[in-house]
Amino acid sequence: MKLILWAHEDSVRGTERWNGFIKYLVEERLDTDSAAFKSALPLSGEALEHAKNFFPNNADFKKDQLVITIENHIFSEELNFNGAIFAQPISFTNCRFKRSVNFYKANFERAARFSGSKFLETVDFGNAQFRVAALFERVTFCGKIIFYWSENESNLLANFRKAIFKKMTPVFHGRNFHPAWDFHGVTWPKIPKRNGDKKTQDTIEDTLLYHITSYEYICTQAENIGQLELRKEMIRRELACRAELAEPSFERYLRKAYGWICDHGTSIGRPALALLCIWGFTFAAWRGWAAQEAAVTTWDVLYHTGGRMVPFVGGHAYVEEHTLKALRAAPHVLHFLSAMAAILSPFLLFLMALALRLKFRMSV
Repeated sequence: MKLILWAHEDSVRGTERWNGFIKYLVEERLDTDSAAFKSALPLSGEALEHAKNFFPNNADFKKDQLVITIENHIFSEELNFNGAIFAQPISFTNCRFKRSVNFYKANFERAARFSGSKFLETVDFGNAQFRVAALFERVTFCGKIIFYWSENESNLLANFRKAIFKKMTPVFHGRNFHPAWDFHGVTWPKIPKRNGDKKTQDTIEDTLLYHITSYEYICTQAENIGQLELRKEMIRRELACRAELAEPSFERYLRKAYGWICDHGTSIGRPALALLCIWGFTFAAWRGWAAQEAAVTTWDVLYHTGGRMVPFVGGHAYVEEHTLKALRAAPHVLHFLSAMAAILSPFLLFLMALALRLKFRMSV
């Protein structure tokens, strides 16, 4: 911890201080051909001796395998590890970063763990190299999260189990997900909503486009590694963003209705409940009228209304001829309700089938 604070005392050469000491540690213990270590500038003798004083007097830098572990610490200032080298495992456990953190082009030679920590502002891992799995279990991200890789494509294995993304979706463009990538239990940001203020509305539109781009990329990667639940969630969230982004028009209302009725093609229960409510209302209306008609029983109403809810099946298929005549004489409003039920039921059944297909991995 003291080494980190000492490195950041120099806002210009902070990374050089850090890398210089890490270079000394590595050269004392092993021979390496890493380009990152070769390019790192060594510390001056005075600076090296100063840095050594941060460690116990009996520390043997030629033998000790140093593991950097920082727990339950609050970082109040910005941290800049731009191009920093982490030769040994480093762990920021249950830490709190109040300001932005920059790990751009950082080189993690060993394990990097940030479990249980909280980033209140932007954290940038753009073009950072992770030699082994990066661990972000239960991490809370409150600002932008950047993991993009700008040079061709890069494979990355990371664990985001139970991570919380408060406002923004992480950017992974240029990264190929490893099959063991873990997004289980992740809390994704709420979909931004439009409001009347023009300036705020423009900002929300930019944010929605940012989300859509991120969701599309994660969806593609999730499909590549066979994580279909993650893919389904990304599709749902992308469509929700597009519904919010659409200009006021018939398309916007249609997208909104699609979200309300079936949660953008992922819910079985919502269209099933809507179908049940339509049938229940139609049945109750017909049953109220049938109570005054001796020729029509409750079972007749059940057969009639139930038959209208099934596509290509008429209610008269289950009703006797004399009862059918009585039903035909019913008020027009009841026939209108039956017609609406017959029109809506195929759409709701289709939405249920769409969600079932997605849930049980059925294909056509």
